[in-house]
Amino acid sequence: MTLDEALRSTSKLLSSAGIEESWTESEYLVAAALNIPKVRLAFHRGQPISAVSERSLKKWRRERAQRKPLAYVLGEQPFGNLVLSVTPSVLVPRPETELLVERALKILDAAPRRAICADIGTGSGNIAISLAQHPEVDKVFGVDISEDALAVARRNAIKHGVHGRCEWRQSDLLSALPGAARLDMITANLPYVRRSEIKGLAPELQWEPRLALDGGESGLELIFRLIQQAEAALRPQGTLLLEIGADQGNDVLAQLAKGPWTSVRLWEDLAKLPRIIEARKKAH
Repeated sequence: MTLDEALRSTSKLLSSAGIEESWTESEYLVAAALNIPKVRLAFHRGQPISAVSERSLKKWRRERAQRKPLAYVLGEQPFGNLVLSVTPSVLVPRPETELLVERALKILDAAPRRAICADIGTGSGNIAISLAQHPEVDKVFGVDISEDALAVARRNAIKHGVHGRCEWRQSDLLSALPGAARLDMITANLPYVRRSEIKGLAPELQWEPRLALDGGESGLELIFRLIQQAEAALRPQGTLLLEIGADQGNDVLAQLAKGPWTSVRLWEDLAKLPRIIEARKKAH
């Protein structure tokens, strides 16, 4: 089988499985099977691929045709300047969450002192590791209720050289973190899908851990609990950053209005949908 034949047959199989960007995904799969960057495919057109590469490709494209997420098939996912290991124990990092990280880094740029942060529902560690790379961050607590997820996050932190600045805690939200009013920043991409809507999600999402999707009947149960806990955990003028569902902005803003929060902002994603909530704890 030549590289061209591999691309065409893989794209055809993925397209028949209902995958819209079948050609692009076939390029990722073929490049991974050949262990070369996708941009190098053009230099190998017409060349035969090895039997070992062909076996890997056939296995991976069969899995992808079953609508297993590409990130789980290949075992990694880009996120900002990171390439993260992912498994079915963690949510696949999304581009929308990069907006939360961008906002967090801008706030840290102006931090009056080295910050202590906590990322709640850390999953693969994508947010926590991104924060730990910032020079003004002293420590990041990466918190998840799933020990399997924390194992993935630990591996990613080691891979990206920030394990010494991360402390991983298995916890139900903030319950296992020490002390009150110690944190300068809390970030969270918690489950926010309404329980009744999970079965209607795309086939790929059915492979992702339900624990990372299920936000309860309202979709906001964990987010509202975290807001309440964050009131005690943050220092005065500490920042809370939350990723939310596109239709949840007004409800979250109303919840924040009940507490000691100021400078509340709602940030839109690239599709102009409300996606990130930012709030600062009042000074007094």
